[in-house]
Amino acid sequence: MKNLRTAWLALLVNLLVGIPAMVPLYSLWWLSERRWGGSVIDRSSTIIEVCGADCDRAGVATWTVAASGLLVLLLLALADGLVPLRRDRPVGPWLKAMPAVLVPFFIFQAVSSAL
Repeated sequence: MKNLRTAWLALLVNLLVGIPAMVPLYSLWWLSERRWGGSVIDRSSTIIEVCGADCDRAGVATWTVAASGLLVLLLLALADGLVPLRRDRPVGPWLKAMPAVLVPFFIFQAVSSAL
């Protein structure tokens, strides 16, 4: 019973960490779509013709990925590593629940593409 409660708590905490993780994940998605796309490399034109005003926002997106990504990594280290170890609990269920961090972003992407 205690293991099941720990697993559900780990899943809930990782889902909650996934909410602020949407910021760096969306920024990475934006950069991959606008900046690193295959169509940009294939064309023989200037950078302004390829991405226009999006090039101005690429620096902001990169800094957003770096700053918010570091915050999310610190949250994950605290929630999935330090807190369970400090309370003498097994780290295994917490690490197994870590992929749940991606679920809010995938839900956001599914809803936004459906609209």
